[in-house]
Amino acid sequence: MNIIKLFWWIIQPFFSFMINYFSYINDKIKYGGKVGVVFGSKLGNCQFEGANAIGEHCRFEGSMGYGSYISDNCRLECVSIGRFSSIAPNVQCGLGLHPITYPYVATCPMFYSLNTAIGKTFAKKQMFNEFSKQIIIGNDCWIGQNVFICGGVSIGDGAVVYAGSVVTKDVEPYSVVGGIPASIIKYRYDESTIQLLLKLKWWNQPIEWLEKNWLKLNNIDELISHLSNQNISE
Repeated sequence: MNIIKLFWWIIQPFFSFMINYFSYINDKIKYGGKVGVVFGSKLGNCQFEGANAIGEHCRFEGSMGYGSYISDNCRLECVSIGRFSSIAPNVQCGLGLHPITYPYVATCPMFYSLNTAIGKTFAKKQMFNEFSKQIIIGNDCWIGQNVFICGGVSIGDGAVVYAGSVVTKDVEPYSVVGGIPASIIKYRYDESTIQLLLKLKWWNQPIEWLEKNWLKLNNIDELISHLSNQNISE
């Protein structure tokens, strides 16, 4: 028996490497040139618009708009990410729910769930919805390192979430939030500018336009003036 355990201990890293390798090759073939995937990351059912990247040791399942990326050690499942959003390392999401208030008594799934992690339950029927809705991260968002996002949360376009925050509720567009739980610290611009940016939706411009006018994305006055005139002429 000791010899078998020793043999398995020796070959286990090889099997693990081969599984990760074939998964990596499969993802490269499946998603073509739309996303750069680092070896060791795992993708579920995904959709990529293009110019996307997945860092090391990530698990991702969802959709990602053009130019968005997630950094190392992220676990994001059932997530929709818009265009040009940046996700720093170690960002996690939580989709599972437990009952914590009236009328429920126990938080343990054995009393309300037919499918438990330990494989045993007292419940004869499902008594509680254990999984939350999809997480939505908008366009031009920046999610800092070590952020935790609760299931069902929507993070608005242009929002910033400071590192180490726990996001428990929806985040307003162009707001800057932080803390546990995350709350509004400030807004990136004044109200009239925010409303104008949300109306113009620069991120929906064709990729060719963005490539040609990239410099305007470094001067908000020039961008607003250009897009406003463009919309008037149209």
